[in-house]
Amino acid sequence: MVAPPFNTTAGFLARFVEPLLGGGQVEVEAPLSAHDREQMLTEAGPLLDPSFVHLRGRVGQRLVADPALPDPGADELSLWLGLHDVLALDHPDTERVWTRTSTWQKVETETRSLLAFARPVDMADALARHLAVGAFLDLRREDHVVSGPDGEFRFRGQEPPRRRFGLFSPSVADVRTELVRWIDQPHATIVDRLLPDVMWVSPLTSLLRPAWAPPGWTPLMAVEFLRARPYARAVCHAWAQEREWLRIGGVVAGSLLRSLDLHGPVFGDVEIAGVPGGAAAMQRAAKAARAENLGFDDELDREFGDEQPALPAPAIPTEAADLGAVVGALIHLHVLKVLEFDARISIGLGARDWAVQTFLALPLLLPALERTLGRPFFLDPAADSPTDKPEASRGPRGGAGAVDEGFARRWEEYRDHLAGLVPRNVVDNLHATLVRRIRE
Repeated sequence: MVAPPFNTTAGFLARFVEPLLGGGQVEVEAPLSAHDREQMLTEAGPLLDPSFVHLRGRVGQRLVADPALPDPGADELSLWLGLHDVLALDHPDTERVWTRTSTWQKVETETRSLLAFARPVDMADALARHLAVGAFLDLRREDHVVSGPDGEFRFRGQEPPRRRFGLFSPSVADVRTELVRWIDQPHATIVDRLLPDVMWVSPLTSLLRPAWAPPGWTPLMAVEFLRARPYARAVCHAWAQEREWLRIGGVVAGSLLRSLDLHGPVFGDVEIAGVPGGAAAMQRAAKAARAENLGFDDELDREFGDEQPALPAPAIPTEAADLGAVVGALIHLHVLKVLEFDARISIGLGARDWAVQTFLALPLLLPALERTLGRPFFLDPAADSPTDKPEASRGPRGGAGAVDEGFARRWEEYRDHLAGLVPRNVVDNLHATLVRRIRE
């Protein structure tokens, strides 16, 4: 049976969207446009195919047991097309196809328009966007590296041409295959400009993977997920599973502080250009180092026309309950690491970072916030029912509502340890600013 063309609904779903969501080899062809989207919508039947709807639901269940997903439509199709175009723009052969600056600008504008069309309007939409953007961040690329007398040559996502092998050239035995995560690799500048637009489309992905959140992001943009117990639990455990959980907590806490304009009152006149640990700063540093070491300046820093701004950030909620939900989730991350006996081992030089200091200070604020956030464990079995507090405030208990005394002891030892790491004036300033706003 002949496979349907790539620019049809059935072909695009089978060759790009389904392997993106469910696993498999994702095909990338020439960039698609809003015109292609309109053509696909005229034959939208495959979007509601039971097997495809089941696939989306199964992927959603990796996060929560009962995901409430809307039927896929024009907005979600726009996102898939935009993600495809970002990958197409990063293809190593793209420069051979287009050489005119105006062509690059047109494709970038079209891709940004597709992504803007996909902005979510509610939690169900945001969950649907995460299915694709989360899978996009997890994409792996198979590179082939040829070793020879002149050094190594990397063929990104494709096999080396046969002309590379000859009597006095490297042989097939000199080729090794490497599976790399696409998002971590150097990209064309046009792709680096579009990645923030991708992340703005999915506030839930930015919350789950804050190290890749766009510049200007704050966890308040997805706070409704932290106020819903199943999602709050999923987010906290996702953070805890990260090897660099300390940096993750710093990005979230630092982004919260910056969005509230509290970094100045808390840290004084320290010059703060951005939140440490974010993807943008780390990518720039890695790209500069790689270009300097490997001599890829032209390849890594090529520009295709004037730089275009990313999409504007959405409005930010700042109610006391929203701030409490974020702080409660971050404290719960501390709780999880204490339960894993993994907290003190991982805390080192990163504690000098202002954003990480903010994160480390939060358990020290808990006594002043217990009435609002609850406790990480229940001292009085007759006190508040566990269902009266958000998931982020709940912690381990023994049978019949008894306190896990071993955990309580470790928690207090952990807080004493943090008190020796975080400057006292930082804790006092957070009490006078952040705590006050949460208790309002």
